[in-house]
Amino acid sequence: MPFFQCHYGGYLLKRISKIVNIVFIISSLHSHAQPLESSESSDDLGKLSVRIMGFANDRGECWFALDNSENVYESEDSVFIGKILPIFNKEVILEIDSLKFGVYAIRVFHDENSNGELDSDFLGIPTEDYGYSNNVSAWFGAPSWERAKFRLAKKELTIEIYVD
Repeated sequence: MPFFQCHYGGYLLKRISKIVNIVFIISSLHSHAQPLESSESSDDLGKLSVRIMGFANDRGECWFALDNSENVYESEDSVFIGKILPIFNKEVILEIDSLKFGVYAIRVFHDENSNGELDSDFLGIPTEDYGYSNNVSAWFGAPSWERAKFRLAKKELTIEIYVD
């Protein structure tokens, strides 16, 4: 199951604790500036600023996943860039520098009780807040890559995501 795909209708959300190690590994690999390949130039890189709002409180953490392809977005155990971030004043602000121009999607959730999973009720409906890029809704499962994706094609791009 992807990073925190929301399933309804009888499916219970699985723990994502096994992803924690992968998230940290991928995060450490991608959160540091990478040397430019010969075919890349600084003209092909931009800065992505993400403001995540709508948290009910500052308890716990915000789990953040930036995916760079449909395969990664739908993958059970990987993200392109993953972060576990503190919440201040009911929001999270994140900047990613030197990100290659391309198509991406973002998934976030509020791990309010810091247990490493998106909690759900007995029907599998999430009891913790979550959100996606383009603020697409997640009725009866995670929104498709097509609905959540966005294009980074300029030097600076700011995205706002509301969790609920």
